[in-house]
Amino acid sequence: MSAKNKRLKSQSQRKASVIQGQSENQALEKYCENFRVSFEYLDKGQGQTFKDWEEAGLLAKMNETLFEYCKESIRAKMGTKFKEYGEFPSKTNFEHPKHVEPDVNWCSLHITGKAVLVGFISGNTFFVVFLDKDHEFWICEKKHT
Repeated sequence: MSAKNKRLKSQSQRKASVIQGQSENQALEKYCENFRVSFEYLDKGQGQTFKDWEEAGLLAKMNETLFEYCKESIRAKMGTKFKEYGEFPSKTNFEHPKHVEPDVNWCSLHITGKAVLVGFISGNTFFVVFLDKDHEFWICEKKHT
């Protein structure tokens, strides 16, 4: 098997979203299971630490948000506060971590204000890679200014 054909379970199998655009009949069963969260791939060298978030008053809000998310499926939670973007952004203050495969589908989960968790989905699990309290992972132009 060539290196190009070898895929790890956390790697994206297609360029398009594996969740959005699917009818209920097409949805993979694993995306209908309850939302799970893992910090297995957390990059402690970029973004903030849990201590930083605690000092900023964000850690409790993060835990409350994740508690609510884990009551439903990833598919049910996809929307304005939880988005799947696909490729690693070109405009970012972060570098793609070496411990994360290059073709995962990147996602963000808004906690409050600019604070987001950034990571990727595999199965029914959201793997958090960055704690981003200043929304510097996806740098976009300000709206309505």
